[in-house]
Amino acid sequence: MATETKKFNGRLVSGGILAVIALVIVIQNTGSATINFLGWSWSMPLWLILVIMFVLGMLLGGPVRSGVRKLRGVDPKTIKSS
Repeated sequence: MATETKKFNGRLVSGGILAVIALVIVIQNTGSATINFLGWSWSMPLWLILVIMFVLGMLLGGPVRSGVRKLRGVDPKTIKSS
């Protein structure tokens, strides 16, 4: 019976490094900050703002990238994924 070893690819390693960096930034920024947007104003801990921005970036990064490719006319089937 052969045991399977998990291979680490570049995306997993870079994602882990990015998560650690984000965690360090969040831990170091615990003060309060105020956000002003279209006349509304919110005051909340800076770490919470950073987490929200990080999650929004992760969620919107793929769709924005896909939209840019569509605008440029690049066929997604011809792009190799690493």
